[in-house]
Amino acid sequence: LGTFRPSTTTTPLVMWSFLKTLSERHQALKHKIHNTRIPLGPRARTAVTCFYIISPVFVGYHVMQYTNQYAEKNARKRIEALRDESRARHERVDAATRRNKETNSS
Repeated sequence: LGTFRPSTTTTPLVMWSFLKTLSERHQALKHKIHNTRIPLGPRARTAVTCFYIISPVFVGYHVMQYTNQYAEKNARKRIEALRDESRARHERVDAATRRNKETNSS
């Protein structure tokens, strides 16, 4: 592929040409890979099938576990914010109730 070093003089046309060439090479590589046929025996075919079925489930499970840590942390922050908001609301209501009692008893 070679090295592509963008400079300040790079024009959009040169960049477009580079991206078009890169895309064409990528398509050619995909075509070559997907059209390659390797004969597999029954056991190898079963192993490949299992790999194709299990790997997305395995990766998905671990990605979910990783993101759950952040979800729980964000949920805790939100719960604390709601709790503080509720506490402040109760304090305002209590203060208003006390004022009303003081005003009515006078």
